[in-house]
This record gives sequence, C-alpha cells and structure tokens, in this order.
Amino acid sequence: MSAGFAVLGVGLLALLSTGIRLEPPLRTGTIILGVPRDHFVVLGADRLWTNVLPNVDDPSDERRGLRLKIAMHDTLPLAVAVAGIASLGPEHDTMEHIRRLITPLSASRLNFDTVVEHLRADLLEQLEAIREPAKRALAKNPADAVAQIKLETARLTLLVASVSDGRATFGTLELSDRWTARQVPPPRGAAAWPDALDAFYTRGPYRGVAAMFGASIQDPLKLAEHVRRVIEAGIQEDARLYVSSDRHVAEPVDIVLIDAKGARCVPSCSPPDARLPATMTRRRTS
Repeated sequence: MSAGFAVLGVGLLALLSTGIRLEPPLRTGTIILGVPRDHFVVLGADRLWTNVLPNVDDPSDERRGLRLKIAMHDTLPLAVAVAGIASLGPEHDTMEHIRRLITPLSASRLNFDTVVEHLRADLLEQLEAIREPAKRALAKNPADAVAQIKLETARLTLLVASVSDGRATFGTLELSDRWTARQVPPPRGAAAWPDALDAFYTRGPYRGVAAMFGASIQDPLKLAEHVRRVIEAGIQEDARLYVSSDRHVAEPVDIVLIDAKGARCVPSCSPPDARLPATMTRRRTS
C-alpha cells in the first residue's frame, strides 16, 4: 500500500486457541469510506452489524441486523461514519450514543479538533468500561472466550466530516486503549474494511489513491456515486468469498453528503434500522 493511503483496518475475529467454537463465528467488520473536497465531504457505509454485547451466545438473528452507520447532525453540516463495536452495553446502541454526543455541538465548535475531543473524551471512557473488565477476566483465565471477544471488538474507528465557513474538514479518530486522530486533506480520503477484504481493496481494481478516492472527481453527486460503487464492490466480493451467514458486510449502502447546506443522504437513506433477511441469519448446522 502506498504511503499516505489511509486504510484503517477493522479486524476479523476468530477464536482459534480457546477450544470453544461459536456458530456462526462472531465477526467484526464494516466498510466505511470518506472522501473530502475543498467545500464538501462524502461519507459512505454498508449496513450489516454484529452485536457481541451483552450475550455472545445469543442466536445469530439476535446478534445481527442492518443499521445506518453514519450519524448526522440535525441542523449542522456534521456527520460521523462509524466502524467497530455495535453496542456499548446492554441496550446501549453505539450509533444512537454518537448521535446524542454530536447533537449539542454548535456552529462555533464546528472544527475538527473540537469535535474529536468531544467524541474522544466520552467514547474512550465507554470503551474502557468494556475493555478493563475483559482484561481482568483474561488475567484470571486466559481461555475466557467471552472476555477475548469483548477485548477484540471493543474498539471504534470514526470518520469525522464537517463544513464551516464554506470549508470542509475531514479526518479519522481511532479508539481502543488509546486514541489517535488526524486530519486528511483532499484528494486523499480514509477507509476501513474487514480484514477479509484486504486483498480486494489493496490489490484489486480500487488499489491506489486515485482509484479508491476518485481523485479527479469534483462534482459532489458524481463523487457520491463513486463512493457507492467502491463500497458495493466490496460487498459483492464479500458475498463471493463467504456464505450468507458468515458475511461481514451487506447492502443497502448509505451515502451522506456534507456541505454548507448540512448533512443529508443522497439520494436518500433507507429506514434507519431493518432486520436481516432470513437467509442471512440462519444458523449453521455443520
């Protein structure tokens, strides 16, 4: 991968050393993609989520579903695409939590550093409440499969996009035990995808900055379509590689445009939540 090509990996979880097999295997992953231009940003995400909290042994149809992974401010040109843990605790949905976090922000606080600090301070504490008990459990019993899963999945990658005074800002925030943040200027962008799609995105048709981030595209709607195609291609590759019950990503694809007018889906987003088709939630018997 070329230097500066911002790929933030979202891990594929496999329990290989514990002797415990979960059917279907718990997986973490999503595709999120963000591309800035001088005056706007396009964010995109798939919909498939896997919830490992609070009960990792719940049936797969209780742990998997389809959900919008981009939080949009109701009135400001601000949006956050999210990859990582789907729930911060029992009945504590990650996306809803992030929506509530960004709601009180005002136009005067709409800069990258301020938004990142606002998110970081809260989310790091939320993750710590999951990770620290898991670490203590593993110190007592290194074969504790539940603690392994929680420690592996309790992490977040955020793509943060806003527009203030007609200028777009975009960057990444990664959180686990620690946090890192950086702004990403055009024509580059940032993306996260499951480990299972590494070969496709780093050696396939979208390898390189120009192909991944549509470096020559300046029209917002054309760039939105490009982002959609990149994500849809990854979903199709995932479907080719894995049976439906083991999929990492799935349609529909949501595309959000952030410009001086605000943050909005283009052309529109499907309803915020939807259950998976039965073919994607069946339990494996072999």
